[in-house]
Amino acid sequence: MSGLKADVGKTNAEKTAGGPELWDLYDKYRRPVGRTHVRGEEIPEGYFHLVVHVWIKNKRGEFLISQRTESRPVFPLLWECVGGSVLRGESSIEGALREVREEIGIELLPQQGRLLFSKVRGDMDGRRFQDIADVWLFEYDGEPKLKNTDSGEVLQCQWMDAEEIRQLWDEGFFVPTLGYFFCAVHAPKEAPDYSHVLGATVSGYIDRPMGSRHPRYSDIVYPVNYGYVDGITGGDGKEQDVYLLGADGPVEAFTGRVIAVFHRYDDVEDKWIVSARGQEYSDDFILGSIYFQEQFFCGKLYR
Repeated sequence: MSGLKADVGKTNAEKTAGGPELWDLYDKYRRPVGRTHVRGEEIPEGYFHLVVHVWIKNKRGEFLISQRTESRPVFPLLWECVGGSVLRGESSIEGALREVREEIGIELLPQQGRLLFSKVRGDMDGRRFQDIADVWLFEYDGEPKLKNTDSGEVLQCQWMDAEEIRQLWDEGFFVPTLGYFFCAVHAPKEAPDYSHVLGATVSGYIDRPMGSRHPRYSDIVYPVNYGYVDGITGGDGKEQDVYLLGADGPVEAFTGRVIAVFHRYDDVEDKWIVSARGQEYSDDFILGSIYFQEQFFCGKLYR
């Protein structure tokens, strides 16, 4: 799957003050670790910073897309949506609103937006991201106000429909980490009704136990037990896959309760999240537990 960008220029305030851009660091479960990171330095192993991606849509179904300036160190002159890193002390929504204001001069309100999905990324596609990305969608009818910005990040903005964005993508003029737009933002695959699954007690077997390596990608090590439900077929025509949480070590078989479903937008199969002891886990804990594999896909957690 294509991912999300994490590069961003200094904020207007920090440019004026002349200080470095500072980020809060988190563990993979999105828990603050009490450490501050300076942008540009390598993030220590096991830590992550928070980024936002902001898509803006009008009533005509068009999206406000911006072109990066030639001076940008990554993907110069390519088109994208608003996005960047959340600064120290900011929440995700605060970071999203600030990025929109700084990059394209628009003042959005929190109630105009909704969080589409979140994902955790480590090392993938030959890049080291080490981030937790929140993808936002805002409703807005108006025009950008680039004259109110001085970030130097945006050359121009345009409202474009999905076909125009597809043309940019096909011609190589769109940031290559944004391909998820077509399956998760513009026309997301509708999630099935999971009401008959959530809360159900299921049994099955573990064919990739905790600590084992992926049969084809040896750099992927399973931090949780991964297997399948006996007698139930998944979207790929094979047994329904599950992530088993709550086991103290590798197991061969399991019985547990389905507490969530990870719905993949860019794949034919979903993943059931099964609690070995029936214990509940937060969305952030689940996403952090399964990111080692799900970072390569685009999806949303359903409870």
